[in-house]
Amino acid sequence: MRRPALALDGALCALAGLFYLVNHFLLSPALAGTAAGWFLSCYANDMFAGLAICAWADLLLRWGRLPPLRPWRQTVPLLLFCGLVWEVLAPLWKAGAVFDPWDFLAYQAGGLLWLLCARRHPR
Repeated sequence: MRRPALALDGALCALAGLFYLVNHFLLSPALAGTAAGWFLSCYANDMFAGLAICAWADLLLRWGRLPPLRPWRQTVPLLLFCGLVWEVLAPLWKAGAVFDPWDFLAYQAGGLLWLLCARRHPR
C-alpha cells in the first residue's frame, strides 16, 4: 500500500465532496438560467461523482491489499454499473427520480478525469 496513492485518492474524494457543496450552494444558484448553470446543476456533480467513485474504489482496493483500479477496462464497467443503479433502478423505487442517459456519459467523464489524475501522479 503506497502512501502517495492513498493521499491522491483521499484528496480526490475530498475535492469531489467540496465541489458538490460549492456547486450546490454557490455556483448553481449564482449561474441559474445560464448554460453554465444548466451544466453545473445537471451534470457537473455526476462528473465529480464518477471521479469520487473511482478514487474511493481504488482506496478500498489498496486498503484491502488488492491490485489498484487502473485501466479503463475496469473503470468503465464500474461506472456503468453505478449509473445503472442510479439512473435506471432508482426511478423504480424513488419518487421524483428520473432516468437521464446523459448522466452515464458524465460518470464516464469523471472516471476519465480520475484516470488522468492517477496516471500523472507518481505511484
